Amino acid sequence: AVPAKRPAVSRRATTLANSLQDAELLLLDAESPQALKERLTRVADFAAQVSYAQLGDLAATLQRELRELPHRAAVVVTSPEDAELRLRRLADATDTDAGSPITLSPDGRTFLGRATEEARIGFLFPGQGSGTSTGGGALARRFTEAAEVYTRAKLPTTGDMVATDVAQPRIVTGSTAALRVLDALGIEADVAVGHSLGELSALHWAGALDSTTLLEAARVRGAAMAEHSASGTMASLATTPEQAGALIEALPVVISGYNGPRQTVVAGPVDAIATVAERAGQAGV
Repeated sequence: AVPAKRPAVSRRATTLANSLQDAELLLLDAESPQALKERLTRVADFAAQVSYAQLGDLAATLQRELRELPHRAAVVVTSPEDAELRLRRLADATDTDAGSPITLSPDGRTFLGRATEEARIGFLFPGQGSGTSTGGGALARRFTEAAEVYTRAKLPTTGDMVATDVAQPRIVTGSTAALRVLDALGIEADVAVGHSLGELSALHWAGALDSTTLLEAARVRGAAMAEHSASGTMASLATTPEQAGALIEALPVVISGYNGPRQTVVAGPVDAIATVAERAGQAGV
């Protein structure tokens, strides 16, 4: 008998098999802080011995072993060495942060928490300043849902990736792709908010804008900002709106964003913003 031919391997499957994952998410839970510390230490010992290829297997195994226990840890890692280092730091943190319901590292890559009630999920969509790639990275390589979003968007592959007319369509495309992947994984949010440009992505999540309208709105918004801001610039000041108002006094500068209680954005002509920056430095801002 003639052996049956094996089905041809697609180019996508070949690319996927030969590509490294950008990062892996390691998840652990336990009954108590001490049990979690012991588990983190054991996994750190094991992570020190695995290869890059096995890091994905470790992430999958840990996910399958989750039992919805109250004390939880999560870490985003990029290599076995990174995994060992971050897991050991988390193990040490179980002693100092045992009384805190949630501890999140400044870089957002390690989490330690205690479940006290049923969790609610919220999505936060980023504004301009997020990333520089128009290709989708690992998300597009590993999920057809994301790849299809990038294919339809037809983003440029050359030029200034941070210019508003490129960056804004790029960023909402990334948000849309991430939403499609989360949908495919069955992860749904109870609420969504967006920072600046991200408000458009949040409106898309809420059903107010379809994906085509979202992308077009971002393109028009980005192009308008690129066209009309050639002679101006902005500065983010780590201060209150009141102090920012004093720093821009008598200058052709306005407060253009209230990002937080102590983060205020000002905008105006380049030379005027330079004066604001000088004043801010003298004031210790």
